Formats: sequence, C-alpha cells, structure tokens
Amino acid sequence: MNMKLSYRDKVIFIVAIVIIILVAGFFLLIKPKFREVESAQATLQSKQQERDDTDAKIGTLPTIIDSLKAAAQEVGETQEMFMPEQDPDENENYIRAIMHELNISVNDMTTSYTAAGNITRYTVTPTNILIYDNKMNADIYQELPQVVYDVRDGVYSSRSFPTAQIGITTMNVTFDISNNTQVNRLIDRLAEDGKTIYLNTISTQEEGSTEEQDTGSVSLTLYSVTPLNVEKVMEESTEVQPIEAAPAEETPAE
Repeated sequence: MNMKLSYRDKVIFIVAIVIIILVAGFFLLIKPKFREVESAQATLQSKQQERDDTDAKIGTLPTIIDSLKAAAQEVGETQEMFMPEQDPDENENYIRAIMHELNISVNDMTTSYTAAGNITRYTVTPTNILIYDNKMNADIYQELPQVVYDVRDGVYSSRSFPTAQIGITTMNVTFDISNNTQVNRLIDRLAEDGKTIYLNTISTQEEGSTEEQDTGSVSLTLYSVTPLNVEKVMEESTEVQPIEAAPAEETPAE
C-alpha cells in the first residue's frame, strides 16, 4: 500500500527524528560529560581544601621552628653538664689532663666501657608536716609551702619522678702526691668543670707522713650523653623547599 505523507506529517516526522537524535546525543554524549565536569569540580574542591590545609600548616612553620630552636638551646645548655659519650681512652685523657695541670703524677688508670644505666632525680620528701589551726590561721599571706595546704586538704601525695637512661663510665686512678693539698685542688678542679663526674672514694697519704711522695687513689663515675647538634638545629629555615622529583628509571636498551 502506497501512502503519501502530507507536508504536516513530514514536518512532525522530521521533528520527532531530531528530538530522538538530541535525546540520544544527550544520554550518550552530553550527560557523561556533565558527570565528568561534576567529578572534576569535586576533585577541584578537594584539592583546594588540601591546598588551604597545607597553607595553614605552612603558616605555622615559623612558630614550630622557633619552638624547636628554643628547645635545642635549652638542651644545649643542659648537655654541657654531661660528658660527651666517647671511648675510654678519651675519658682517660680528660682526667689525665686535669691531673697533669695540677702536677699530679698518674700511676695507673682503669676505665670501664660506657654502659647504659638509670639515673633518677634527686629529691627530698618532706616529712612530719605539722598542720594545726593556729598555724594555718596565722598564715594570712599564704607564705607556707604549698605542701602544707595539700596535707591539710587531703590531696598531698609523694611525687614520683621517672628514671632516665644515660651513659655511665667508672674509672679508678692511682697517683703520686707530695701533699694532700694536691688532692684538695683535684676535688676543686673537678667541681669547677661543672661536669657530672662523681667522686665516689678517695684515699690520700696519712696525716703527718714524712714521705716526700705518697700514693693516692680516686674512684670516679662519669655520666655522659650523645650531644644534640645544636648548631645544625639553629640553621633550620622557615623557607619551604620544593620536593625534588624522583629520577626517571632508564629503560634498558634492547
């Protein structure tokens, strides 16, 4: 059967075909692109948030660096009180130089290798803390130690301090002396250095000895630490350094 379409039917048919093509193009081409745009926009927002977070962290860098340097300076001042961790020969040279300076002739030195050991804070625990009304009422300017009020209020407890490990070296030295004054000068000299060197025992010539030379001995304990490189810490800069790209791997030739 041969059917002829009117002009109106042809227009409707063409419009319908165009609409179908547009709808199909929207679902097949345009809509996926919209999804890509939405995904890219979400990624962009995420990266912008990461950038803002990074900028905020970079903004705190100067404060962190200042705190690091201040802490390093405090560590530097504290570690000056300790011997640097070193070989027994170097510890012996340190003590030998002091004795040579005082004209004390060293006969023998026995030094242990440095070993890790505990060191605790020296504390004095207050005892017999008296609490009574007249004492507390008289302290109108609150000049009594805080521990007195802690005991009164029932909140006092003995404080415990943590222990720390540190390098410990023992040394025994025998030497010749002409008089005990040299030994006294040795004690003063060790104190002047301000190092954590403990004088455990000491023996000298007997009082009234007529010997021109007599033998004495000392037993020492040296406390040491591995020193922090304070100078290197002080060189830290607030300038943000770019991250260097990893070198590309070379493709072996065939």
